[in-house]
Amino acid sequence: MLVYRLYKSSYIHEPLSAEGARRAGGRWNPKGFPILYTSATPELALLEVIAHLNPTFIPDFNLLVLEIPDVHKLVSLDELPENWQDESPGGSLQTYLNDWLEHPDFVTVSVPSAIVSRSRNYLLHTLHPDFQKSAKIIENEPFRIDFRVVKGQ
Repeated sequence: MLVYRLYKSSYIHEPLSAEGARRAGGRWNPKGFPILYTSATPELALLEVIAHLNPTFIPDFNLLVLEIPDVHKLVSLDELPENWQDESPGGSLQTYLNDWLEHPDFVTVSVPSAIVSRSRNYLLHTLHPDFQKSAKIIENEPFRIDFRVVKGQ
């Protein structure tokens, strides 16, 4: 299956790096875990970036298209805490996948998007022994973000 990731073009030489998530943490991981956040569609990848974008400065982005195995751990909506979509849901989601983060039995976990809960994001554990052979780069091209989608922020 294909998954999509928008990342700052300044990291063009390391498109599979999850260093940002390792240093800062994210919705689904605390600091210290290098998780690569990807989305089911390029449109969802764009929405995920826009949600965190400073509209006064839009850096250059690249769209990374990865082919990954269609085998993943699935997190369903009905098993998530009530506040999972909050902008800052606290540490509950950062530790929700703790077993997987510490002992990855799958390379990929499929989670609902907090922005469009019917859509899926795919978290790739870069420390899984099969990560390098599981994530195959299909495309890695510059991606222009149209200012019209962020001007109202």
